[in-house]
Amino acid sequence: MISVLIPCYNYDVTGLVKKLHKQLNIKADKFEIICVEDGSINVFSNSQIEKLSHTKYIHRKKNIGRSKIRNFLAREAKFKWLLFIDCDSLIENERFVENYIKYTSYEKQITYGGTDYQTEKPKKDKILHWKYGSKVESKKKRNIFSSHHFLINKKAFGKVKFNEEIRHYGHEDTIFWLELKNKNYKFNYIKNPLTHIGLETNKVFIKKTTEALKNLYFLSKKYNLNNISIIKSQKKISKFLLNDLVLILFNVTKKKILNNLLSKKPSILLFQFYKLGCYLEIIKDD
Repeated sequence: MISVLIPCYNYDVTGLVKKLHKQLNIKADKFEIICVEDGSINVFSNSQIEKLSHTKYIHRKKNIGRSKIRNFLAREAKFKWLLFIDCDSLIENERFVENYIKYTSYEKQITYGGTDYQTEKPKKDKILHWKYGSKVESKKKRNIFSSHHFLINKKAFGKVKFNEEIRHYGHEDTIFWLELKNKNYKFNYIKNPLTHIGLETNKVFIKKTTEALKNLYFLSKKYNLNNISIIKSQKKISKFLLNDLVLILFNVTKKKILNNLLSKKPSILLFQFYKLGCYLEIIKDD
C-alpha cells in the first residue's frame, strides 16, 4: 500500500528506518522501505537495514542530486502511495506513520507534516542553522510546502516529478509545489512533524543559503515566484528605488554581519538582512 522512500547522503539512517519499520508493521497492510545512497562517502552501517523485512538498500556511488535521486526512488517504488522522508530526521511521534496512512484516499492531494527542531541547544558552530530553523522555518510550516517529508500518490508524482534541470542547491521543492498547484493538486498540512537533526555548521549553512538564493534568482526568470518572501521584499525595495541604498548599507556592514552570524549568538534579524543583501547583489551582478 505504501512505499517509504529515503534519499540518503552521508548520514546514518539505521535508527530512522527501525522506527519506521516498527510503525509500518503495526499500521500498514503492505509496505516497503527503500533507502538510496546518493554518492555517499560515509555509509555508516546503513546496509544493515536490509535485514529488516520489506526493506531495500541501494548504494549509488555517483551523486546525482536532490531532484534526480527522488525521481529514482519513485521509479523503484512498487506501491500506490509514496512517503518521502529526508534521512536527517528523528521520529518522536509513535503515530507518525498512522497519521499519514489516514490520507491515502485522497489522490489529488499532497499531504505534508512540517519540520521541528530539537529544543536542546547544539554546539556553537551549529547555532545559526538551529536558531533559524527553530524561530523561522518551523513557524511557517503551515503555509510553505517542504519536501522534508510528504505523502503523494504515485500517479500524481508521475505527472510532475522533481525538475531534473535544477542542478544547483535549493528550491527544487518550491518548483515541485508550483507545478503541482498548476495542475490543480491540493496541498494539505497536518500536524505531524519530524525533527530535523542534520544541522549544518554556521559556515556551511551560510554558503548553502547563498547557493539557494542564486538558484532562486535563476528559477524566478522562468517561474512566477512572487509569493516567496525574499522576492516580495526585493520587489518592494525596487518599487521605492532603494536597491542601491540597501546595497551600500549591506556592503558597509557585511563583514560585521558575518562575524555575528559565525558567533555563538547570531542575530536572525541580521541573517535576514544578509540574505536580502546577497539577493540584491545576485540581481545586480547578472
